[in-house]
Amino acid sequence: FGLDIVGVVADSVAESSRAEREPAPSQDARGIGPADVGPPEAAYTDNESGILVNSGQFNGLRVPEAKRAITAWLAERGAGKAIVNYRLHDWCISRQRYWGPPIPIIYCQEHGAVPVPEKDLPVTLPLIDDFKPDDTGVSPLARHEEWYYVPCPVCGKRSRRETDVSDTFLDSSWYYLRYPSTEFDDRAFDPARTRKWLPVTTYIGGNEHAVLHLLYSRYISMVLHDLGMLHFDEPFKKFRAHGHILKDGSKMSKSHGNVVVPDEYIARWGADTFRMYLMFLGPFQEGGDFRDEGISGPRRFLDKVWTLVSDAVADKAGMPLNHAVEVKRHQTVKRVTEGLEELRYNTSIAALMELVNTLRAENSWNPTLIEELIVMLAPFAPHFAEENWERLGHDGSVSDAKWPSWDERLTVEETVEIAVQVSGKTRSRVTVPRGADEATVVAAAQEDAAVRRFTEGKEVRKVVYVPNRLLNLVVG
Repeated sequence: FGLDIVGVVADSVAESSRAEREPAPSQDARGIGPADVGPPEAAYTDNESGILVNSGQFNGLRVPEAKRAITAWLAERGAGKAIVNYRLHDWCISRQRYWGPPIPIIYCQEHGAVPVPEKDLPVTLPLIDDFKPDDTGVSPLARHEEWYYVPCPVCGKRSRRETDVSDTFLDSSWYYLRYPSTEFDDRAFDPARTRKWLPVTTYIGGNEHAVLHLLYSRYISMVLHDLGMLHFDEPFKKFRAHGHILKDGSKMSKSHGNVVVPDEYIARWGADTFRMYLMFLGPFQEGGDFRDEGISGPRRFLDKVWTLVSDAVADKAGMPLNHAVEVKRHQTVKRVTEGLEELRYNTSIAALMELVNTLRAENSWNPTLIEELIVMLAPFAPHFAEENWERLGHDGSVSDAKWPSWDERLTVEETVEIAVQVSGKTRSRVTVPRGADEATVVAAAQEDAAVRRFTEGKEVRKVVYVPNRLLNLVVG
């Protein structure tokens, strides 16, 4: 596999632990140790300040000095030399497989490795049935002589093609450059198009892409940038990895028979219900636990929205919005908008659910608010939203509708609900103006029947008030 072999000869914590389990004969077998101490009871593992002992001519040298001296001693005798090992090695892109882009090289006995002429590019794979690799280590392409043997582009003599193909990591390293320029046959990518559309704003993929694929893509981009072919060196401005979906708390596996087959759920619940449930499971970057009993929640929500639209169609005038609904509207637009921008789909859907519950509880809505609800629902349930947009009398697509805006001043409720505790136990909740002082909240609590039941005849010894959140009356 081309992996380095690294020899470790100095004392280490790991070797010390092993030695304690497997005691050696009683003798001083140290390689290093403290400067003025005899044989220790345990292995000495300080490779920086330690002094060499039992090391012949190198006794008394500290470890860093000894490394240089030993290296020089080996070099004098031709037994070794100092080298620098880099973590980044050459990238081997060849694969002995059928599937992949053939490497465009022809081997001639007289002229050696000759590039395939540009007019003959790309080199295409032969249509064959025998494409599986065998145990010879030779590419399957070498077994097909009609494709394998070709004239040398220089002298015309019988030559052979390169039979290795490039690996998929290389093939997929520059696709983002090709997307804006797919109609060009004379260039890989058009500089004007690239300057207009790239670099990529947001890259979304699995965690398995966060290392290898991104490493190769960034490498290709930086090389092309250094060659003056790109105006950027980083291909992706932002990367977000999605989490994994579990099934009943376990990782999905065909061998365990717990794979979620979308077609089965779509047939029963509909595509939008299934889609919404996946988006509602949990934070995008963490994933969630798919449980069959949970999918009915999004379906009930969509049924409620359908009923609201039916009411709006039947009564086009609607009714004036009360203050609670007006505040909830602006809060919802803000939460859904910010949730979409930050990939917090689950919180956006939760905000829509809260809005629908408020509309039903307050029995307060107008056609404009129902239309805004459908527009905000479209990213999560696109088919359902399109149908209801048409039911509301629109000819065009809901995707072309203007996204609603919010007034920051109206996202703040004028009143708040505060939990009231008596000696640390919650006994009731009271509604007071936002920002109310302690005296106002205490007065409201003392008017509450549930609170009075636990405070009557008792002395309030202490009051703890957390503004807009909590009141605790300590009685005795």
